[in-house]
Amino acid sequence: MRLLSAHITKFKSITDSTEFAINGDVTALVGKNESGKTAGLEALYRLNPLPSGHPTDFDELRDYPRRFRARDKATISKAEPVKVTFQLEQADIDAVTEQFGPDALTSDKLYVKRKYNNNSTWYEDSRTTNGLGAARHLVTKAGLDVSRYGVPTTVAQLVAALRADEGAEAAVQLAAELDERDLDAEIRNVLHRRLPKFQYFDEYNVLPGSVSIERLQKVAEDELDAEERTALSLLRLAGVESDEFTEDSYESRKAALEAAANELTDQLFEYWTQNPDLSVELDIEFKPKPTPQAPQYTEPWLHIRIKNGKHRVTLGMAGRSKGFIWFFSFLAAFSEYTGNPERRIILLDEPGLNLHAKAQADLLRYIDEQLAPHHQVIYSTHSLFMIQPTKLERCRTVEDINNDGTKISQDIWKARPETVFPLLGALGVDMTQTLVIGPHQLLVEGPSDVVYLTVMSDVIRRAGGTPLDPRWTITPVGGLDKVPAFVSLLGGSDLDVAVLMDVAAGGNQRIAQLASRGLLDDRRLIYLTEITGTGEADIEDLFDVGWYLKLLGAAKVGKFTKSMLNGGGRIIKQVEAAHGGRFDHYQPANHLMRSPGTLLDSIDESTRERFQHLFNRINGLL
Repeated sequence: MRLLSAHITKFKSITDSTEFAINGDVTALVGKNESGKTAGLEALYRLNPLPSGHPTDFDELRDYPRRFRARDKATISKAEPVKVTFQLEQADIDAVTEQFGPDALTSDKLYVKRKYNNNSTWYEDSRTTNGLGAARHLVTKAGLDVSRYGVPTTVAQLVAALRADEGAEAAVQLAAELDERDLDAEIRNVLHRRLPKFQYFDEYNVLPGSVSIERLQKVAEDELDAEERTALSLLRLAGVESDEFTEDSYESRKAALEAAANELTDQLFEYWTQNPDLSVELDIEFKPKPTPQAPQYTEPWLHIRIKNGKHRVTLGMAGRSKGFIWFFSFLAAFSEYTGNPERRIILLDEPGLNLHAKAQADLLRYIDEQLAPHHQVIYSTHSLFMIQPTKLERCRTVEDINNDGTKISQDIWKARPETVFPLLGALGVDMTQTLVIGPHQLLVEGPSDVVYLTVMSDVIRRAGGTPLDPRWTITPVGGLDKVPAFVSLLGGSDLDVAVLMDVAAGGNQRIAQLASRGLLDDRRLIYLTEITGTGEADIEDLFDVGWYLKLLGAAKVGKFTKSMLNGGGRIIKQVEAAHGGRFDHYQPANHLMRSPGTLLDSIDESTRERFQHLFNRINGLL
């Protein structure tokens, strides 16, 4: 099953996070320091924790918001600090169906929560399980005709009907059996066994330079420190965590440790591009630990060292950079799970904080390639280099808002400027890299132009037409008034630049002057009025008016009809006049990109022809 959404309340800085969606692969919680990102991850972790050296239960003294603690003292034990929704997958449904039949589930969602001062996991059974459906299946499975027992509305009624069928011994026996069983609880137990474990990793999980193997073997996992839990993962990767370490088993032990070190080194070089001259070495030291019963007793300790081939020296973990120690510890902690079919939900608190920007990109690549295909990953960050500009749908903003506490939201652009600064920075870095790397630049006014060009390119491709050539990099410049600056800055480069021009009354003389000054070939100024044949045009004017009004309605901008428009000029200005003011032009574009429904199927032939004409005009410049 996959985590769909979460809702955190009355936990540390979080009064009510609001319910927020979780992506199926990777979700990034983005916010400034002290915004509540860590609190959000900690609450999620305690839902169904895998031991990692961190607290696994909700303690009201430690976790309940202090400002409400005296007021809520009598009701704290009933508080539900975390509630989540899981999406059942086919394997989960099959596991229930195999035992209890196809009617044992009433929903493909599972609702789970935890409470304060209670180690139990709670389920909202009534929204998912159907004990009566399971009981009817068991009646049929026993070889009985379930229709003989009427149309009961509860298991108790079905049991009573079975017990009354004295002529059928099997019915009476089944009635006695069902009377002793709680089928809803049994269905719940099947799903509980399949509930993903949450694994938490932060800076306290970094590997120590050395660790007692005896302690790793004898102490329960949930009693190990965070760094020791990572060291245990390292031993498991070596396949020697349960062996008895003695000085006599040197060769077999050394072979296992070298195999683990080689595997880690291979992964390290694949994803650590900062210094290719490093390799991992693992060794055992036997330290004297005499006791009255065994004066010669020695205790094995694992030593983790890093060899620098360039300088021909090995150093303990303490001799390496903080960034390298974190990255190596991260690989050690998760290498044993990368190909594991048992899904986990991996929670990373500020991963890669001490990593160079390039190393953070390597970390994201590792998450995407090794973890995300098998597990769900949720991480917190305020680093712009831990945000992928092409995957902003992964981001959730985290803000501590005055007296309301921490809020977590998917509406990323509604957050305060300081919260979204990393997102803007990531977009800026991506734009800068694109401008340097992409040889063919199509400059457009804003992000809605990018969406419409991308969506319609795909529509035309599926219709058998010629889409916008993929060699074009579409770059929104934030307004046509910024185009001259972009073109001037790029004038001395080898980039192939074209400008898609909205045309308003009076035109844009500064852009027109680019051609007259020789900075841009006049053919590379593509006026949308060339396509529409009108005096003014925005990209929205390429769509059929009725269709665009449907899009505005679906995007919750407002309900408009053609009769409400004044019938002249650009459609955007006509709608604003009917709307009574400006509206967010990106809102309908965003809706079309995220949840188009049947809108794309209803695009008419004339619209496709206009966009095809535009794409031919642009592609002709290559």
